[in-house]
Amino acid sequence: MTAVAATTQPNQSARAFGRVLRALARLGADIEHQVADVAHLAGLRPGHASRLLLTAVEEGFAESGERYGTYRLTCDAAVLFGPAPVRNSTPEITETLRALHRDTNLATAWHVPGWRPGTGLHLDLVDVVSPRLPLCIDAAQQHSDLSRTAAGRIALAFLPPQMTSTADGRPLRLCEDLARTVTSSRIAASRTASSQSLATAVLRGNALVATLTVTGTPAQFSDDFTVQEHAVLLRRAAARSSQSRAA
Repeated sequence: MTAVAATTQPNQSARAFGRVLRALARLGADIEHQVADVAHLAGLRPGHASRLLLTAVEEGFAESGERYGTYRLTCDAAVLFGPAPVRNSTPEITETLRALHRDTNLATAWHVPGWRPGTGLHLDLVDVVSPRLPLCIDAAQQHSDLSRTAAGRIALAFLPPQMTSTADGRPLRLCEDLARTVTSSRIAASRTASSQSLATAVLRGNALVATLTVTGTPAQFSDDFTVQEHAVLLRRAAARSSQSRAA
């Protein structure tokens, strides 16, 4: 009996540890999560999950989030779980984009930032609302250089340093003046030959969970007052989304 008990207990502990890491991955490997949410998904008591998460931090599989008592997977641990799951839109995200489109008559898009082995920092396009295909394409913000797009600049300005890197670990940074402007105004801008975009941060506490973008023709950004109006509407929509996600 003693031998059986000695082998069973380590197996149970290993399974519980694996369930905690898997829960972090399923909740979203790229963002931080509260112990209670991890414990619930893993089917463990919060105290047990908390101890296992501390062990995961000691072993380099997890790290503490920016908010007290939260954790997320490290980039190294994300390798164990393969590519991140496809990010699906929700009725709330779609309605946010449609309402912002009605207010601005601009193409609207929602991106979620993440880090994956083989790609480094990236932005996943979750949903886009646009009356015209060319604007839809520009609103997708799919340029490989994140510093060239409004949504990418928001990600680079608001994400923690451990996520703002390439697949091989090279840091991705905005120049100091631009980073300061983006973080203070919560607005980033970018232009192409055919369009202009503004983006802002959707935050949960201090953590960036998404970027919200509006894109239009140069004529729709024809003067400073118009640009300021678009920026105000954009920030208001992001604030409502942040409050809804925190509820």
